[in-house]
Amino acid sequence: MKTICITFVLFLSTFVQAQTTATISEKQQTISWIGKAAVGGYAPEGTLEIKTASITFTSEEIMDLQLVVDMKSLEQENKQLRDHLLEKDFFYTEKYPEATFKLSMATPINNGKVQLKGMMTIRGETQEENIEATVVYSEENITLQFNHTMDRTRYGVNHNSPTLFKRIKENAIADDFVLKGKLMLSDDK
Repeated sequence: MKTICITFVLFLSTFVQAQTTATISEKQQTISWIGKAAVGGYAPEGTLEIKTASITFTSEEIMDLQLVVDMKSLEQENKQLRDHLLEKDFFYTEKYPEATFKLSMATPINNGKVQLKGMMTIRGETQEENIEATVVYSEENITLQFNHTMDRTRYGVNHNSPTLFKRIKENAIADDFVLKGKLMLSDDK
């Protein structure tokens, strides 16, 4: 019995040591967004800055992930479009300056891939998202790379939606947009 208890304690201490918490590095990190017109090939792109990010992981699973995006950092080369995206028609950043993602449950890493099931909050609306990501990790660092399509209308971003406003033709904006990025997080030690 004593041998079993000692073995269990050693196993438990090994497991705890293998668990790592990492946060976003000091350097600024951004994610990209891509929108598109409902008709035609117009597809504006821009960036958003990550405000904070933290992750707890082992070599086999991600146990916790929390991400905060600074919505006021939204950039786009067309100043008029950028300013409009910051206003009430779109992301209303004066009232909702942050967007967040929080992992709902621990998720296994399989062959460098992971399904991040969690709650995304944009413009005060919270919805479940399932984001596929590629994972590269070492004992002290982790990198998540993703390319995720999501529906803006689920978050109350309804301006010129062809789904909600059937009569809109030339100014219709597709409901789906893409978030993509590569987040590098480092051990807190």
